[in-house]
Amino acid sequence: MPSSMDRMRHLLSTGEHSDVHFLVLPAHQLILKSASDVFEAMFHFDAKKERPENVSGNCPAEVEIPDIEPSAFKVMLSFIYTDDLSALNGDNTMAVLYAAKKYNIPDLVLPSLQIPISELRNVFFAYAQALLFELEDFSIKCLRYICQNAAQLFRSDDFLQIDQKILCNVLDSDRLLLSDEFEIWKAAIRWADEKCRQNGIECSAENRRSVLGPALFKIRFPNIHEENFAKCVVPSGVLTEKEVLGVYQFNAHPFLYLHGIPGLYSLKFPSHGRIFDWNKAKGNRRGTIALEIEKGSEFAELMEPSNGFYNREEDKVTLAIDVTVKDEKIEKFVADPNKSNGTLSMEIEKLSEFAREIKGSERKSEAFRITGMPWKISAEIEMEYENNEKWLGFYLLCDASEKDEHWSRKCLATLRIVSQKNGTEDLIGRLNNLIFDKKSTGWGFSNFIRFAELLDPSKGFYNREEDKMELAIDFIMDETKMEKIISDPNKSNGTLSMEIEELSAFAREIGGSERISETAVYIKGMPWKISAEIVMDDVKSNEKRLGFSLLSDDAPKEDENWSCNCSGTFQIVSQKNGVSNFISEFDDDVFDYNENKWAYLYSISFAELMDPEKSFYDQSEDKVTLAIEFTVNEAKPEDKS
Repeated sequence: MPSSMDRMRHLLSTGEHSDVHFLVLPAHQLILKSASDVFEAMFHFDAKKERPENVSGNCPAEVEIPDIEPSAFKVMLSFIYTDDLSALNGDNTMAVLYAAKKYNIPDLVLPSLQIPISELRNVFFAYAQALLFELEDFSIKCLRYICQNAAQLFRSDDFLQIDQKILCNVLDSDRLLLSDEFEIWKAAIRWADEKCRQNGIECSAENRRSVLGPALFKIRFPNIHEENFAKCVVPSGVLTEKEVLGVYQFNAHPFLYLHGIPGLYSLKFPSHGRIFDWNKAKGNRRGTIALEIEKGSEFAELMEPSNGFYNREEDKVTLAIDVTVKDEKIEKFVADPNKSNGTLSMEIEKLSEFAREIKGSERKSEAFRITGMPWKISAEIEMEYENNEKWLGFYLLCDASEKDEHWSRKCLATLRIVSQKNGTEDLIGRLNNLIFDKKSTGWGFSNFIRFAELLDPSKGFYNREEDKMELAIDFIMDETKMEKIISDPNKSNGTLSMEIEELSAFAREIGGSERISETAVYIKGMPWKISAEIVMDDVKSNEKRLGFSLLSDDAPKEDENWSCNCSGTFQIVSQKNGVSNFISEFDDDVFDYNENKWAYLYSISFAELMDPEKSFYDQSEDKVTLAIEFTVNEAKPEDKS
């Protein structure tokens, strides 16, 4: 007796007792309805309209399927009847995927996506289908294949048939791999000319620009070699005079653009590099280093043969580390190892090479001893991925390995990039109340300065002739003065005040720089201070603002359940007779073990603060006075646990 699979195969191949004909081959409604709720709904609807002779089964119902290729429909029927996918291949797999989605046969979707991308008949169409059906992983694989094989694919007729959205996605990719950006421009023009012909319009500069639309602004014109840009791109007339001028100005002064100096000129095109094949690149070889890890494949980039790191034949990769072993110099500033202040300095040589290294690359200074502990400067490559920008991270490290697990040091530090140019000030960032211990051995700024700005000779920080820069840190071990307002530690209200001297210099420091009042006052048995900090306003084009806050300094760390509620006013003290202080109220803000500082923050722009008409700024003495009047409502409530 034949098996059930053989019987199903017989029904499919012969059409025996079929009751529906798809103008491809006959089939059986019962079997189709069991595999797909779409077929079930379709046949249920058609049954109401059938003629009597159709109901008797003498004439199978005919169904047209103009949107699915016959070969793909046959593959789907073979799968429904017998689970047979032997006819699935790169020529029909996308059509099979469409059929599986249309008739809601999820078990057929996955096999349709497992055909190797290189075997697909039209990878551009596959990418479009992946976007249509929101197949994220498959769309990523298709786009990556397109980018890696762009030199061949961009010459194909399939490329000329893609729509504007697909073109935008491809041109926007950092992984688009061609010999240089000029080849990308030529491919885009070839695509635009074909679209003009398809639409029956002249291949003019205006029409080319119109059909390209937003795709034009995915081309990285600043990365095209100057000769090709001048002889080919500009004469095409596709770019406006203003756009051409922007590209020329960028190539003349790239650092000014990257630093974002407003009003200098406008560049509408991306300028960061693509991940080119550097062995084939010619012209402007501005490139981008990136690491992209696919889901479930942590070694995806490493094992990609085109990247050149992986020996596929021997299934191996070779790693190397260049090491220099040297005796570290430990300098004692004085014979007394408890010296409590000092200055660290470090020169970074071959700075341009350091700037090309990957995130996490680091330079450290030799160690210096302050208070009997070894201290170092650390400079590190940091990344801001949103804008694909490299920053210099700048840190103070306590390189300690003491036996005492409870060691700690508290200090104030001024981090400086030392000016290499007469008349240019050091770039400064200040930090206060830094607690170093076994868990926290480093403090500083992850985004001290963009490398684009750092390497701009006009800024005065980079010695281009010697390819180096100098970092320095001035720091003092904090021996805070504590003033008790009265002998009663349960006093519940008080006033803090702080003068910020040399305000104009403070205003030039980087975001995160801080001043803290030297004198603490005791309220409810705890020390309180004012903290003033430079805050960057991202909404208003990185406008600098002065933020000041109430700080519960050295709160009781032994009790994780302590908390208190505070109310009061933040005040900027007027420097003019007859003009009132600026006052902002806060009410019932909670300080506890985790939030000992930022329970309330008031900020004002430096432009407003230093406006003489506002009366806050004492211009003759270059200072401003801050005050906080506050009441501690509850020092230590019941155990919150």
